[in-house]
Amino acid sequence: MGRRSWQLLAAPLAGLFWAATLTAATKEETDSLAGPPPGAVAGKVMKPGGSPLSGARVILRQREQVWTALTDEKGEYCFCRVPPSGSYVLEIEMEGFAGVLDRDFGVSRLRVAARNAILEPLSSYHSQSGSAATP
Repeated sequence: MGRRSWQLLAAPLAGLFWAATLTAATKEETDSLAGPPPGAVAGKVMKPGGSPLSGARVILRQREQVWTALTDEKGEYCFCRVPPSGSYVLEIEMEGFAGVLDRDFGVSRLRVAARNAILEPLSSYHSQSGSAATP
């Protein structure tokens, strides 16, 4: 490669390097463009006795925004990037179990709001009318 060819190739690359360094944003500028750092809502859903409940539907609401997830085999879920706010509602439901509703809790930026729950089987709420002794 001749000297002239090298100069023709090097000039545009040098220009790109200088343009990239001149337009690089500071950390503060980047943070302001990205918005507030997110928080998270995470937890574990269990049966009475502490065994995990996989496949439970978890719904997180903030005003009109709605996120949904299913618990994994360990009973865990995570909404790992949600806006900081003080007005979240969490619902957990699973067929055959009584649901859980948690209202008006907050999520702080760069923090995890831990929300664990134990779901009771619906069978534990049925009356045992036939089990009473008759005189």
